Amino acid sequence: MANNLSHIEKSELTKYIPPKGEFTKFLSDEDYLEKGQLWGLFNKNPKHEFLFKGQDYQRIVKIVGYETYGVTAEYHTIIIEFEDGNLSSIHPAYLKEMQSPNFKKVYIVDENAIKPTEIKSENPKPKETKSTTTTKASKEKKETVTIVLPTEKSHFNGTVKEFSTKYNHFNDSEEEIVIWENVIVKGDTELTIGEAWCSLSKSLKAAELEVGNSYQFDGKIVDKKLNKEVKYKLNNPSKVAKLS
Repeated sequence: MANNLSHIEKSELTKYIPPKGEFTKFLSDEDYLEKGQLWGLFNKNPKHEFLFKGQDYQRIVKIVGYETYGVTAEYHTIIIEFEDGNLSSIHPAYLKEMQSPNFKKVYIVDENAIKPTEIKSENPKPKETKSTTTTKASKEKKETVTIVLPTEKSHFNGTVKEFSTKYNHFNDSEEEIVIWENVIVKGDTELTIGEAWCSLSKSLKAAELEVGNSYQFDGKIVDKKLNKEVKYKLNNPSKVAKLS
C-alpha cells in the first residue's frame, strides 16, 4: 500500500527562511516540554508534529530548536524541520495560529507595485453623469495622520481610561493591562498620542492607579496595536506620580 505524501507534494511553493547560523537545540525532553509550554504550543502533553500551512496546501513539520534574540520567550524564533529535511525559522505565535482549522494564509501586496492599468473590476459600475459636491466629499478617504514616535525614553502625562486584559500567546493566559487616554509626550514640543496601553506591572500596581485619574510617568512608546482604536504601547512606565 503506497504512502500518501500529499503534504509534501508542493514543497517547491514553500518559502524557507533558514536559520542564520548555529541555533540552540533542546537539552532534553523536559527542556522541549518547558519551551513548548512557554510558547503556548501545547500544555501538559508535548506535541511533536505540527502543520505548516500555505495558500492551498499544508505540510508536516517538527520543532528542532530555536534562536534567541532577547532574554525572554517573546524574542525566540523557533526552527522547524520539514519532512524533506529543509529547515526554516518561524515565530512560535505564527506556528500556533497555523494549527487552527480556520487559519488562512494572507499575502500582503505592495500596492505601489501595481500599475493602475492592471487593476480591473469584474463588475464595473457605469460612469456617473451627474454628481454633487456632497456626494464627492462622502467618497473621499480620510487623511491618516502619521505620528513620529520618540525613540528615546520620554516623560508622559496620561489619564487611566480602564483596566482590561489581553490574551498572551506565549503562556496561554490573560495578561492584565491598563488602557490610557489623553496621553501626551512632554518636552520642548508636546506630542499628543491619544490612547495607548501597557501591561499592569508590579510598579503600576504599587502606584494604585484609579480610573479617571491623571498621572505623569517616564517610559518608552512603541507602535504596537492593541485594537483598532488603541495603536500604541507604553513600555515599562516608571516614576509614576498622580497629577493634581
